[in-house]
Amino acid sequence: MASKKDEKKADEVITAVYKVNLHCQKCAQDIRKPLMRIQGVHNVDYDIEKAEIKVKGTIDVLKIHKQIEKLSTKKVELISPQIKIKEAAATEKKVVKETKEAIIRTTTVKVNMHCDKCEDDLRRRLLKHQGIYNVKTDMKAQTLTVHGTIEPDKLLGYIRKKVHKNAEILTSKPEKKEEKIEEQKTVKEEKAKVEEQKTVKEERQK
Repeated sequence: MASKKDEKKADEVITAVYKVNLHCQKCAQDIRKPLMRIQGVHNVDYDIEKAEIKVKGTIDVLKIHKQIEKLSTKKVELISPQIKIKEAAATEKKVVKETKEAIIRTTTVKVNMHCDKCEDDLRRRLLKHQGIYNVKTDMKAQTLTVHGTIEPDKLLGYIRKKVHKNAEILTSKPEKKEEKIEEQKTVKEEKAKVEEQKTVKEERQK
């Protein structure tokens, strides 16, 4: 729930001043009219001689900046309030990137494995999934440990669909950052090893 301080900030009326080259009255009006239709914009003034556009209202100055650039097809400079456009855009991208970053986790699953071939086939099929980096099996305990970004419920679905086995999640926990780096280094090695074993078996069968 938004605080009173946040609500007050969102409703705050400000005046943003933008520097943009305006050739004539028509050019200025072609920018002013679409801006006036934007929600939160109270008024738009322009000065052709000073090459300035003033936008007043409860506005997002960066969004208005982008809109003026789009309408004018020219470079636009934000004079006030003083916000560095590049830094603001970089911060926004960084936040999005961090939000989308996948979580690497270790998941232990209970699954029935009859023999060595069954165990090898299960590991090989799981490693084909892009979100699975490493798989360790334990025939005695009838469990397998999966390292990767795949979520537990999706892992169960993948096992049922590709291996046709019922499975049960025993534990699942995210890994620490330092563990992620080491885990990613072993991904290619593990998958290459499995593919090599598969090739050797196929050659023996021939």
